[in-house]
Amino acid sequence: MAHRPYPKRQRALRQIERHECEVGPAAPPRPLTEFEQQLLDGTATIVKAVAPVTAILQRLTPPVDEYRTSTR
Repeated sequence: MAHRPYPKRQRALRQIERHECEVGPAAPPRPLTEFEQQLLDGTATIVKAVAPVTAILQRLTPPVDEYRTSTR
């Protein structure tokens, strides 16, 4: 086994190409239980209710590449 201190991009791409055709049989989706459906519906309701708050927070936060220092 050869020692590779840093990953090689080309080696990774060749490995992906080698395995990209290996797809197993698709299993049919199982029906959700009553609890799972309630959980899914409740989560969707919460996301819709919180959307206006997250929009406000996104406007207030600085971009990822911007660094703000305190003026105090």
